[in-house]
Amino acid sequence: MDHIITDLLNYALDNNIGVTALRVLSPYTASAVDTETRHIVFNLNWHNQNQLAFSLAHEISHVLNGDESLTPLYFTPSKSKFELEANIGAVKMLLPYYVADKEVDQLNSYEFMKCFGIPSHLEDIIIEEIKNY
Repeated sequence: MDHIITDLLNYALDNNIGVTALRVLSPYTASAVDTETRHIVFNLNWHNQNQLAFSLAHEISHVLNGDESLTPLYFTPSKSKFELEANIGAVKMLLPYYVADKEVDQLNSYEFMKCFGIPSHLEDIIIEEIKNY
């Protein structure tokens, strides 16, 4: 998982997105992004360590999607408009890592969600994105 996070951090920097990665935050303080300044505060101490790559990809997606907010956007895997689009972007970023060493018949939405700590209410999105990959 560390190599995926490193790749995502490099991807953010390559796209002029600043990232401050912290281990001192509460395990229940969500990562956040200020889309105006293109800066992410990434909580490495998040209580669900499997979800770290997903949360970072999610925050990167907010910036790449051009989301605008007067206040920071905090990581939440909900289905509201901004969040849904960020979740789809995150899934698209993470899929190449999941499929890299698998044959088509080995792809499994449940396994993908478990690997990256993605909530079950996003399963329909995962199934569609795996199918389209």
